[in-house]
Amino acid sequence: MTWIEARNRWIAEVGIRVAEIVALAVGLLVVSASPVIGQDEAPPLPEDKIVVEIDAPDEDVFRIGIPNLIGDNTELAASGGAILQNDFRLMPGFRVIGPSAVRHDSASLGLGVDLGAWAVQGANGVIKGQVFGTNAGMSVELRFYQSSGGAVPALRRTYRGPSTELRKWMHDFANQVIGVVTGTYGPFGTEIAFARKHGPGQKSVYAAAMDGYGVRRVSSGGGVSMLPSFGKGSIWYTRMSKQGMFITNTRVGGKRVIGGKGITMAPAICGERVYFSSSRSGNYEIYSSNLDGSGLRRLTRSQGIDVSPTCGPGGKLAFVSDRHGSPQIFSMNRDGSNVQRVTFRGNHNQTPVWCADAKQPLIAFSGRDGNFDIFTVNVETQEYTRLTQGQGDNKDPAFSRDCRLIAFTSNRRGSAGVYLSGQDGLDQNQIIDGVAETVRWAR
Repeated sequence: MTWIEARNRWIAEVGIRVAEIVALAVGLLVVSASPVIGQDEAPPLPEDKIVVEIDAPDEDVFRIGIPNLIGDNTELAASGGAILQNDFRLMPGFRVIGPSAVRHDSASLGLGVDLGAWAVQGANGVIKGQVFGTNAGMSVELRFYQSSGGAVPALRRTYRGPSTELRKWMHDFANQVIGVVTGTYGPFGTEIAFARKHGPGQKSVYAAAMDGYGVRRVSSGGGVSMLPSFGKGSIWYTRMSKQGMFITNTRVGGKRVIGGKGITMAPAICGERVYFSSSRSGNYEIYSSNLDGSGLRRLTRSQGIDVSPTCGPGGKLAFVSDRHGSPQIFSMNRDGSNVQRVTFRGNHNQTPVWCADAKQPLIAFSGRDGNFDIFTVNVETQEYTRLTQGQGDNKDPAFSRDCRLIAFTSNRRGSAGVYLSGQDGLDQNQIIDGVAETVRWAR
C-alpha cells in the first residue's frame, strides 16, 4: 500500500480533512508525493535471516524442569505451575521440561529433588513448589535447584497472602530464577499497551500483562484513541475527537492535557517531560513540554516531517524524519541538539524504540522491503539484525526493560496479534490474538 492509499483509507475511516492528516493511527509516516530534499538511495535492509518458528539449538539453552506445584488445593497448585511454565516458555534462552515429560515420581519428594532423574532428561535446573492454605489465605513455598548445586536450593522464597496474588508471586520467582541463571532480573509482571479498532470510526487503547493475561480497555471516550506510551503511573495516548487531536492519559480520563493548533500526537514520557509531534507550526516537528502541557519547547526545525519520538538512555531521543527524502530513524539530545541519522539501510524505516540498557546501544524499528518487518540496529557499530521475514506484516516493536524480549504486532498467516521475540528473531510466540497496533512496553 502506498502512502497516499494509506492516507486515503485512514481518512475514509475517521472522516477528517485531507489537509489535517499526515500520520496514520498505526504510526506510519505519510509524506507528500515529492521528497523534500532529494530521494534517499540507501542500500536495502538485510535479508540474510529467514525466521522460522523453531527452537534454538539445545546446547544454547538452559533446560529447566517445572512440574506442577503440589498441595491440597490442586487447582491453585496447577495454576501456579502453569504460570511458571509459560513464563519460561516465553523467555529466550530457556526450554521447559513440563509435567507431561517428567519420567519419575517428582511429587513424592515434596520440595526435594532427584537431580539424577532430572539429569537423564537433560535438565540444568528444577523449580519445585508447594501450596498451603485456602483461597482467602494461602502461602506458596518455591525452590530452585541447579544441577551444579546439589541438594541445596540456589533460591528459595515463601509468599503469603490471598490467592489473587498467585500470578504476581509466580512472576516474581521466575524473574529471580532468571537473575540467578543470567545475572539480570527478568521482565515478568510488567505491562504492555496497544491500540485496536473495535468498530467503524472506533479505536481504543488496551493494556495487558506482558504474557498477554488480562487484556482490558484503558482509554476513555468515543472516537479514536491510539499511540499509547507509559509514564508517571499512567498510560498516555493520542485521542481524536470532534474537538481535535490531542494528548491525554488514563489519570485524567481522556481529557485534553496537551493540545494546540493542528494535530498533536504520539507522546513519549522521558523524565519529567512529554515529547511529541505537532503540526502547530504548519509542519510536523518534535516538541516537548512539562507533564501538564506548560513549558512548550520546539526541538526540530527541518523542511521534512519529524514524528514518533521515543526515549533513549543517556538523555537521548530517537525519531522518524523524511528530511533526506524517505522515512529514516534519527537521534538527538532531548534539548534538540546533536541530530544524527541512525539508519542508513532501507528506504522506509519507522516506529523506533530504544533499548533502555545503555550497554546495548540498540534501536528496534519497522522497515519496509515489500512487507514491513522488524529490525534492530546497533547505533555505534551500524550492525543490523532482521527478526522477521516471510510472515506477513510485522510492525511497531517494543523492548522489555531488560531488552531480551521484543514485542511487536503481526498479521502472519491470518493470525493477527501481538508477538514476543528474542533479539535474534528466535523464540517467537503469540501472546494476544486479534488485530493490534503500536504496542508499547512499561519499564
